[in-house]
Amino acid sequence: MHFYKKFLILTVVFALFSVSCNEKEKDDNNGFNNGNNQNNIVNPDCDVDADDDNDTISNGHEGCLYNRDSDNDGFPDYKDVDSDNDGIDDRIEAGDSDILTQPTDLDGDGKPNYIDPDSDGDGVMDGDEDRNGDGFLGTCRKTCVFGSEVPEEMCGPGQFCLGNGNCSPAVSFECSKGETDPLNRDTDGDGIEDGDEGTFVCNPADENNPNGRRAVKFQEFTYFKLGIEEEAILTNVLVNDPETHEEIVCHDLTDTHSEVAGFTLSKEVEQQAGSPIATVEGNFTTIKTRIENAFGVSNVTMRASGSKTLSHEEYQTVVNAVFVISSSLSTVSAVRNKAVRAIMNRNETAFQNMPADDSFGNQDSNFILSIAVQKTEPLKMVDGELVISDSFLIVQGGVGRKVTYEDSSYVTMMNLDDLSNSTGFAGPDSDEEAECEPYSVGNVPVADIIWVIDESGSMYEEQTSVANNAVNFFNRAISYGLDFRMGVVGVGRENNGALCTGQGESGDYFLTPADLNRFQQCVLAPWGGGQEEGGSEYGITQGYNAIINHLPRMENMPTRIRPDATLVVIYVSDERAEELKESCGASEGSGMDNIDPTCMWNQIGPTVQLLQGVSTTGGIGKAHAIIGPPPGGCDSANQVGQGYLDIAQYMGGQVGSICQADLGPTLQVIIEDIVASASPVRLAHFPISLSIAVAKDGTSLPRSRVNGFDYRASSNAVVFIGQEFDPNHPSEVLVSYHRWVTDVVPVD
Repeated sequence: MHFYKKFLILTVVFALFSVSCNEKEKDDNNGFNNGNNQNNIVNPDCDVDADDDNDTISNGHEGCLYNRDSDNDGFPDYKDVDSDNDGIDDRIEAGDSDILTQPTDLDGDGKPNYIDPDSDGDGVMDGDEDRNGDGFLGTCRKTCVFGSEVPEEMCGPGQFCLGNGNCSPAVSFECSKGETDPLNRDTDGDGIEDGDEGTFVCNPADENNPNGRRAVKFQEFTYFKLGIEEEAILTNVLVNDPETHEEIVCHDLTDTHSEVAGFTLSKEVEQQAGSPIATVEGNFTTIKTRIENAFGVSNVTMRASGSKTLSHEEYQTVVNAVFVISSSLSTVSAVRNKAVRAIMNRNETAFQNMPADDSFGNQDSNFILSIAVQKTEPLKMVDGELVISDSFLIVQGGVGRKVTYEDSSYVTMMNLDDLSNSTGFAGPDSDEEAECEPYSVGNVPVADIIWVIDESGSMYEEQTSVANNAVNFFNRAISYGLDFRMGVVGVGRENNGALCTGQGESGDYFLTPADLNRFQQCVLAPWGGGQEEGGSEYGITQGYNAIINHLPRMENMPTRIRPDATLVVIYVSDERAEELKESCGASEGSGMDNIDPTCMWNQIGPTVQLLQGVSTTGGIGKAHAIIGPPPGGCDSANQVGQGYLDIAQYMGGQVGSICQADLGPTLQVIIEDIVASASPVRLAHFPISLSIAVAKDGTSLPRSRVNGFDYRASSNAVVFIGQEFDPNHPSEVLVSYHRWVTDVVPVD
């Protein structure tokens, strides 16, 4: 009996000595003696030579004698596949597959890698270096099959397969995808430790990483999910009609640096006369009319119609529509409440729990309303088959004070952009995940812009406004780093698309940023050295001719569209296109005319197909319009700009009201859209835009319209403001964000 006790004691002592030698001295700080076993009670079930969790580390090395639980998750290390809870399995961090060898301790701090959250001691947690925990560095590969075209046998982006079957370089910025090696303090060998690289943007923002990916508050409702600012105050508004798709959520940002009254709502799709399937544009026009009627037509100005696009779920969507509202209501909350009632076409008694009109905000009389409208067609199971259920609209947006919206020291514009770009909501079955995308950026965005300007006498004030705002237009384009040229044509058919090059000149070449004065002259007299229009505005024909006459694309030719340029057409007119009056029976009267669709397409189709690349890829481009707005125009432009409106809508461009006394804000929206269309950074997925973080060459960029970066949903692009790029030395740009994961095919 005494011999057995002595043998047991010697066995335990030897086991303890072995564990101590393999893992150094235990201490309370590293969890060797955790809160579940402060008295070092021996585990009688411990088989030190076994590997209960199959991680290639023996139970003895994992402290099974004392049920060591390094991450205090209730599972002892020898039964825990991730002992330090860093997202990387112990089998990956073990060092080898032999359970008899002691686990690797790379930084020699007494904690083997598998229980050390920072294995290489570079100040970046292992889980933040290998974010998906797969043990690989992004998509970088070590070996390859030389000459293979099979993706699985090739190297990652930025790597090349050498004849010896090795991938070179071992690490590239493109293939690492913002990950670093938890076992290497300087993953790319550039002399900068991983903790000082720009990969910090790919990890969540916190006190230790303030420039990381911004957090999102996720909320689930019946017909949609929301991803909104963490500090947003949510109010679930009850609708007194449970038989509809109607649902309303208010989400307010009450900080004085923003003051935005946000909302998301669902409502039934409304059929338009003569349309068996309602379009998102038709419903948007209905919403616009209701807003105008609620606040008074003269008190609502459409700054930007929004861009028609497809959402991340491939639904028809109008994004970033912007209205200026003058109102006797004095707070953003009050204006939001009235706008919601107008959009829903209901009175106050239809809702319960709506935030009070005076719930927050400084008093004002001029506001910005920005919205996105999406038509959804959710699937449902009927007799064992998935079919499209009743369509309904999701409308998201917000109201801010105009004075803070236009002041870059506030974040009001950013907040309203995020609420009106459709990235903040998704279907109720969507999930979310984080992305980090690398881009090598050396080239600036390039655009050739053709202006088609109505030159009738009634256009003098509008032409003057464009000319006066040309300075800001040019300066903003330059601050965005846009390499641009301007072409100007009138609407007189006799000039056949020849470009104006100055007062009384039609040299038929594009003007450069150095030709501001010539551009202003051409805006006021767009016929140049040709003939004035003579009262007939053939803007569709002139725009088409201006494109065709300056093809094929050629480099270093001032009379040709450049090969790498984004082509943009901007129509400016206070009347509907003459082609519709001449061929389709359109009237000279006010409002929208019910024009035969076949006749409409015969007039606009050639331009649309040219810009879509159907007739020639050289003409691929985008169109915007500054016109009499639908549905009824305005006092100074009682004709809706039909024809121009339809081309812009087909191409997903912005439509601004020509009725504004100052066209500067609309021109700002258009230049931002142009820059986004030409941006070299088009994202692989649709982000929840409020979460985006960007680093350039290891330095965090702020989201800013003055100096930093911004996001434009119309092109799903990141744009840079006040940043320089060198084609000879491309910058390493990392973009990180949260996104929705949906069931579209292919899955986004």
